[in-house]
Amino acid sequence: MYNYSLEVVNINKLHFDSLTSTSDYIRENAHSLESPVLVVADMQTAGRGRHGKSFHSPYGTGIYFSIGFEANDDFDLITPGAAVCLQQSISQLTGIETGIKWVNDLYLGSKKVAGILTERFVSEGKVLTVVGMGINLTTREFPPDAPVAGSLGIETDKDALIDLTVSLLLKMNDCFDRERVLKQYREKMFIIGKDIGFCRNGIDYTGTVLGVNDEGNLIVNTPGGEMTLSSGEISIKMR
Repeated sequence: MYNYSLEVVNINKLHFDSLTSTSDYIRENAHSLESPVLVVADMQTAGRGRHGKSFHSPYGTGIYFSIGFEANDDFDLITPGAAVCLQQSISQLTGIETGIKWVNDLYLGSKKVAGILTERFVSEGKVLTVVGMGINLTTREFPPDAPVAGSLGIETDKDALIDLTVSLLLKMNDCFDRERVLKQYREKMFIIGKDIGFCRNGIDYTGTVLGVNDEGNLIVNTPGGEMTLSSGEISIKMR
């Protein structure tokens, strides 16, 4: 492990060769970490995604980090906001334009190249928000349970991409602008107009994505009428 200062924002960075999970490290050590804190690992042995899914994090071929901070009380669109920040960072530093799949994934074409996991917990009386991000840069082999996983296919300055993403996210937290975040999120969502599948209360549904409302919820037109999804997992139907 080594520590160094992040120049673009006032935060200390902890870098490890390997961790089970960067988000787990923050949660387990929150009592001794000063917020905000950034934890980076060259690999994760138990990287996590939403709904208990794993995030494949092999050594050297991706970027894996988590930022722990006290979120602005008005900043209730943290996951969409983080997706916007990551999408913008990748675009600015690599020229690659990824699209956002509701609510927390970045895609390049038909392949998922990055994921975001947002969690909140209480540590010593403070509510700490942890945003974990994983980006596949040059990873080629993925486990069988990740059929849509892919990579950006490039090498890039990992520290620069992390620094820019963290800077954008903390600035967004300091000066949260709901209309601006939603506008940017909607502009980069590539699933609007696409057919998707999802499950609610044990029942499978299909429908067409109409858009995202002002709370960041997905609006879907199904054969039985419009439905609003505030959470859950969706799959894109191939035509």
